[in-house]
Amino acid sequence: MSDQPEPNQPRKNPQQVQISVPDDVKHGTYANMMFVSHSPHEFTLDFCQLLPSREQGTVQAEVVSRVRIAPTMVAQVLNALNTNLSNYEDRFGQVKAIG
Repeated sequence: MSDQPEPNQPRKNPQQVQISVPDDVKHGTYANMMFVSHSPHEFTLDFCQLLPSREQGTVQAEVVSRVRIAPTMVAQVLNALNTNLSNYEDRFGQVKAIG
């Protein structure tokens, strides 16, 4: 027998995670665009701000935060986003895509 829980069975004593947000990041950073790329070992999420351009026909995007996650976390991130989007839309109405 193994001490590991069977697949799809909850752990008997789940750990609580206490999250602390340092003062220098507690206000967050605004992003209005995101690019995703991946390698065999990680997914990279580049959060960007679109910047007005003086040249017609060009758009500049500045990366304001880059987050790298393990491939094993991608499903959890998608699930968390879907859950929160559903909760948001239940409260405030459907989010309509722009563009």
